[in-house]
Amino acid sequence: MSFEQDIKNLRLDKKMTQQELADIIHVSRQTISAWENGKNYPGLDVLRELSNLFVVSFEKIIFGEESMTEKQKSIADTIDRDVALKARYKKATIGLVSIVVLLLLWVVMLTIGYQKGIDKIDRFNPFLQYTVGYTKMPSQQLVNPNNPKNGGYWTRWFSDNDMGTEWTKLTLTTGLNPGIKDPYVMVYHKGSYVKIARIVPGSSVNKVMKSNVSAITRLAYSKNHDNLSLNMSTTGALKNKSHFNKAIQELVVE
Repeated sequence: MSFEQDIKNLRLDKKMTQQELADIIHVSRQTISAWENGKNYPGLDVLRELSNLFVVSFEKIIFGEESMTEKQKSIADTIDRDVALKARYKKATIGLVSIVVLLLLWVVMLTIGYQKGIDKIDRFNPFLQYTVGYTKMPSQQLVNPNNPKNGGYWTRWFSDNDMGTEWTKLTLTTGLNPGIKDPYVMVYHKGSYVKIARIVPGSSVNKVMKSNVSAITRLAYSKNHDNLSLNMSTTGALKNKSHFNKAIQELVVE
């Protein structure tokens, strides 16, 4: 028999309508009708699916008979291998694409977390390294754990290197100054994630770092920009940022 007659008989033997068969193999009813009228022919992957569905040999589906010549057997074997390879390639491609998409989403999440200063994301970002930063400790009122406005958490820009080119805006809590003279805050942080924060005396902070802290503090929280060496416009430069990588220096005249 011809394929169109075979596929129709197989469908009728299963007491399926054209629509029911179409739903099972994910094609339209019109496609089934075209097959049964000899106007079209399914692809190899669909032939394999039909073979499994109707529990008939692949050879029967292709050639319309169980017994085959050696040439037909060779063709059937080749088609069978091609169908199996195609299925494996499809699965491998889907798996690879899924991995790439997940990696891209992961990188996007890390990038957004860093730019937005989300400490919970920065904490697990493998591309960030821990560094030590300094800032001048704010007033006792601001850092007081009993402060109803912030619960003791405060935000300041920290200088991350002596060159005055790397800055990070951090939100943290230290508690009250235990009586240290000229208090500074030293933090060990990765991006916006603060692992350790200590209150240290100003005498333990070198002059260059103190100058950097003074410069960033004046730029961010004061209108007095005298004696600041800037390679940027100060208007809104730090307002919506969590990280800054431009030179800010304080020119000290001896």
